[in-house]
Amino acid sequence: MADENEQQSACEAGRDEQHCKCRQRRAAAEAAAANASAAQQPAAHHCTCKHDGAAEAGEGEAHHCKCKHGDAEEAGDEQSKHCACKHDAEGHTISTEPHLGYVADIASLIEIQQESTVSRVVMREDGLRVVLFGFDKDQALSEHTAAMPVTIQVLEGKLRVGGEGREVELVPGGVVYLSARLPHTVYAVEPSKMLLSMFDNRG
Repeated sequence: MADENEQQSACEAGRDEQHCKCRQRRAAAEAAAANASAAQQPAAHHCTCKHDGAAEAGEGEAHHCKCKHGDAEEAGDEQSKHCACKHDAEGHTISTEPHLGYVADIASLIEIQQESTVSRVVMREDGLRVVLFGFDKDQALSEHTAAMPVTIQVLEGKLRVGGEGREVELVPGGVVYLSARLPHTVYAVEPSKMLLSMFDNRG
């Protein structure tokens, strides 16, 4: 009787062992299938560009791009995919898709402040940045240069723009062009609103 019990226990142990091995093989097969499925998925790529509202990344950190990356170049092994979106010199995302940009009543977007010069960016496009300035009377921009060609227009008031040894008075309806790196000055003869267009095609 004891021999029969031992034999039955051995059989059950053998079945348990076989069952265990079967489960192990099944788990290994499922893991292999999961790994194969993951390998077929496109690898995530991290953008190291700066974006509006993105937190400053510390050393060794990267912040993730929320732009579309359909045109990102395929990267090989041990290579990272880089954001194919275009960004301006300050890191803002710029659309390169054909589109119409429009800002209504630009002059209303800024208020002239007493004894001050104020400014704000009102448009960012591929190769273009438009900045709106508000000058109180006698306010000025001392001599400086721009790294790209610019145009200056007056929306309200009167400005005196100097450059290349000459000076012009600019009123609504006129436009001044300044080539890249040309030293120039701007002086408000009266309270004025100025539109500065900066053309940057450096990529």
